[in-house]
Amino acid sequence: MKQNVGIFIKEYRNQRRLSQTEFAKRAGVTQTIISNLERGQVKSLTTVHATGIAQAMGMTISEFMAKVEV
Repeated sequence: MKQNVGIFIKEYRNQRRLSQTEFAKRAGVTQTIISNLERGQVKSLTTVHATGIAQAMGMTISEFMAKVEV
């Protein structure tokens, strides 16, 4: 079962004790994007952002998208 992308990111960050800012830097996105995703304020995710987030989590874009729903 797929998990909401914001919850997935927040759980990942919390398990690794990463701030939104630290994770955003690793993903190559802004802290605002991470915050908006975690709060459910984003209705779609660009391929560039999804790729960066996946890479920051050590996943391929395919693995990431198989685990989350936006």
